[in-house]
Amino acid sequence: MSKKSTSKAISRRSLFGPPPVLAGEDAAAYDELLGLVCAAVKPVDVIDEMFIADVVSLEWEVLRWRRLKWSLIRAAGLKALADFLGEKLDYYLYEERFVDHLTQILQENLAEDQAEDFAPTLAQQCANHEPDAVDKVNEVLTRIDLNMDNVLNRARADKVEALANGYERREPEAVKLINELLAEARVSIDSLVAEALAKELDFIERVDRLTTIAESRRNASLREIERRRAVLGEALRRSVQEVEDGEFKVIETTPAKGKDAA
Repeated sequence: MSKKSTSKAISRRSLFGPPPVLAGEDAAAYDELLGLVCAAVKPVDVIDEMFIADVVSLEWEVLRWRRLKWSLIRAAGLKALADFLGEKLDYYLYEERFVDHLTQILQENLAEDQAEDFAPTLAQQCANHEPDAVDKVNEVLTRIDLNMDNVLNRARADKVEALANGYERREPEAVKLINELLAEARVSIDSLVAEALAKELDFIERVDRLTTIAESRRNASLREIERRRAVLGEALRRSVQEVEDGEFKVIETTPAKGKDAA
């Protein structure tokens, strides 16, 4: 941003206060929006500046409501997908995470001479359902007020989260696996999201109404700018016409030197 633009931004903030940017929002993006609107409108006085401040603030509000709606739909979709995966994910798909979590627990709770080398082996044997290993692991878990289901649930939850996020990022492996699970269950991602959103429709409708209100107020401010420009333009045209008419009358009423001499 140039020094001139920076000084103008500081001047606007001293007049109209700090930008209405919430925590987590991009203040630089707000300043960029303000700069773009100013470049388009080209304010000529403080009245124009007031209208611009209103327009930019209202447009920022519109964008905020739209982000909220998108975030709500995204969160509902991810939760619906995670719930589906939590029910459909077979043990072999999160076995590796189970071994990792169990290894960490064992390393923290076995004797020092066993923790480093014995813990990974014991965790893998337990994952393979070897009875002796399962008994030894249960002893350790009981000692620290845990059980095998705790570790399994944590491993499954971690795998579910990773798959759901991978699906959202369109990672090929996650997309392929989830599409296969959806096909086996004879459901679609759209039906999962729709079912989840059905519980949020009232809130989404309220967000839509608030968005529409902000859009209407923004559009009204834009129309006021256009109307004011039209009024100023007409006044300017009248002033120019009056000046031109006055000059024409002066020329007409001024006698020529040749006629005075006669």
